[in-house]
Amino acid sequence: MQFLNWKTYGTGNINIILIHGWGINSKIWLNLVKKLKKDFCVHLFDLPGYGYSKEMDLYTLDQLVNVIINDININNIILVGWSLGGLIATKMVLMYPNIFEGLVLVSSSPCFCADYNWPGVSDIALISFAKKLNDNYIKTMLRFIYLQNINIKLTKKEKFNLRNIFLKDRIPSIKTLMFGLELLKSTDLRKLINRISIPHVTIYGKLDNIVPYKIALLNKNNKKNTNFILKNSAHMPFISESNNFYNILYNFINNLDKKI
Repeated sequence: MQFLNWKTYGTGNINIILIHGWGINSKIWLNLVKKLKKDFCVHLFDLPGYGYSKEMDLYTLDQLVNVIINDININNIILVGWSLGGLIATKMVLMYPNIFEGLVLVSSSPCFCADYNWPGVSDIALISFAKKLNDNYIKTMLRFIYLQNINIKLTKKEKFNLRNIFLKDRIPSIKTLMFGLELLKSTDLRKLINRISIPHVTIYGKLDNIVPYKIALLNKNNKKNTNFILKNSAHMPFISESNNFYNILYNFINNLDKKI
């Protein structure tokens, strides 16, 4: 029995699991899924408290990882995580390295909060965003998506689909939002990321002010990791530069497929 809300699209020997970010559910991936499902078996799930997954009493990242791992009953997995989802995906690979064949991190960081030698966001900015989410969730998230894609032209259908992510599904509770905020504020995996033993890529948006692309320069010595910086993207490169993003992802998975 699976405890999280899962949906599967497409067929194939390679399974791709997509993990969404903070404040939003798995529907954020649907435009990417339309392309991926032609060649791969794609699995989406809502994190606890988001979309159609029930809220759970979770207090640590390790607990959350174990909830997800216990729901997985497939193999030949490529793990893709965006933003907070990338932090979760990184921890999953560190805790269970033998389950996954490859890792793709999207606009994500091993440490989201800035310090004297690390680019990121401030605690104050994260707390302010959490307050806005609690005060007016739909307005805040629509504004967030607009700002992340301000330089691209979305079709009417794409705009409609993005709005429906928030208008049709359950709004996450303040408890769920604060748990995600605490993970972003307190998690620091910088000393562990060089232990990732599987091939992985990290995709950044050059215009991203949440996860600055300069993090790539600080992680350039990791021989297992390849960095890509999409120059016309902010925090959502899979939307703002969907074709470039898809090509990077497809080529990475296709090259892995030859080795599996």
